[in-house]
Amino acid sequence: MKLALKMPTITLPSIPRHWIVPNWQQELTARRLLMLAAGILACIGVIMVASASMGIATADFNNPFYFFTRHLVYVLIGVTAATVAANIPMHFWQRWSWHILFVAFVLLVMVLIPHVGRRINGSARWLGFGGLTIQPSEIAKFAIVLYMSNYLVRRQDAVRQGLGGLKGAVVVVGLAGALLMAEPDFGASLVLMVSLLGMLFLAGAPFKHFIILAAGAVGGAVALAFSAEYRVKRLMSFWDAWDDAYGTDYQLSQSLIAFGRGDWFGVGLGHSVQKLFYLPEAHTDFVFAIYAEEFGLVGVLLLMSAFYLFVQSAIRIGRNAERAGLLQEAYLAYGMTFLILMQAIINICVCTGLFPTKGLTLPFISYGGSSLVVAFTMLGILLRIDTEANEAKLGVSQ
Repeated sequence: MKLALKMPTITLPSIPRHWIVPNWQQELTARRLLMLAAGILACIGVIMVASASMGIATADFNNPFYFFTRHLVYVLIGVTAATVAANIPMHFWQRWSWHILFVAFVLLVMVLIPHVGRRINGSARWLGFGGLTIQPSEIAKFAIVLYMSNYLVRRQDAVRQGLGGLKGAVVVVGLAGALLMAEPDFGASLVLMVSLLGMLFLAGAPFKHFIILAAGAVGGAVALAFSAEYRVKRLMSFWDAWDDAYGTDYQLSQSLIAFGRGDWFGVGLGHSVQKLFYLPEAHTDFVFAIYAEEFGLVGVLLLMSAFYLFVQSAIRIGRNAERAGLLQEAYLAYGMTFLILMQAIINICVCTGLFPTKGLTLPFISYGGSSLVVAFTMLGILLRIDTEANEAKLGVSQ
């Protein structure tokens, strides 16, 4: 007779799944990736402004760190602004959107008043308050996107039915565009128009109406481009960057030389030759060319990857807000993302000779207090949108 032995049952303690297979997808949330990308871009900006500006700072101010210290102060102000914006409820921006838009229009008008606005290189784009200089167009772009996000929610049904629902928005945007072109600031107008078209498309405007508006915007841009002699010269020099390398094509040709010297891995940090009074605006509009010269193609790909990560994370935040039912917050996230994306694309394309020369900074990187502080403020608002979207989802699930 065989005896059957019964083995005792052993119960192992339960082990959390993430101990065995780390759930990195939950750890790398959109807000963390957004902050990581912004941090990388800001650090690159601090390094490149210091490198690109030492020559001109020494010559003009007898202080090689003049622009570097000021840029560092702007970064600290921007981080403070982002922190404050991340803790302000979104209903504040919704409630005060009209007031912010009014202030932006007042600033755009003030910059056109003689002896009030500062005219540099033929353009009146700046206001001076003591030792500070403000560029109203940077504030205006954000204010109009904020207004548009409110408008698209209030007039959502009308916008999706026909062009008549956009009458109010067309008036406001048209007035802003006219004031920007009076400065003149064609680049800011282009960035704003493309960003608003992107918001309309994502807000569900009928495709045929979207095409009509896009065609009208393109036609208007072409008409404006040929309405002034200096713009025509820029377009002509854009077609061939070497036909007048010491005249109208000088800036672009020097930028392309910087890219050529950069090769694969660059000449090394601080070893750029083009920043030594060859390339004008080396620490502002053309800082990307100096970066390419010092870090090469590998560095350029790293920088563009950081911008891609920023935009992708910001779009994810907008989609999360839309899924949580926060439409105005979602449209605002999309609009701010388009602003940063389009400005980066245009700046990079100008430096590489793909677009005619425009006076646009590279977000988070170029020297410029207004652009930097506004970009950081938009970063803080994106983080706030993500916070409220997660809270809304949590409330629904409970």
